[in-house]
Amino acid sequence: MVNHVFQSITLKNSQIGRMETISSIGEAEAFLLSGWPRKKSPLHLEARVACYEAQSGLVSVETARLIFVEAAIEADIFIPEEHSQRVANGLK
Repeated sequence: MVNHVFQSITLKNSQIGRMETISSIGEAEAFLLSGWPRKKSPLHLEARVACYEAQSGLVSVETARLIFVEAAIEADIFIPEEHSQRVANGLK
């Protein structure tokens, strides 16, 4: 399988105060399987399917990324880019 790279996404990780950066379909798939909060929704499943389909060439990497972001927003683990940049620079 090819590990398709995309514009990175920052998520809250299961450890309080920690962030995780996802920058490829492979990383997104792994996070969906093992890093996702306990509560799974239909959108979580849709993101898993989209990642699989992107690996298979059935949908674009960008489509899978957008669905992944939607699922992360729904799960309240998505960190907007401007906030993650401020935190990375030591600002709040």
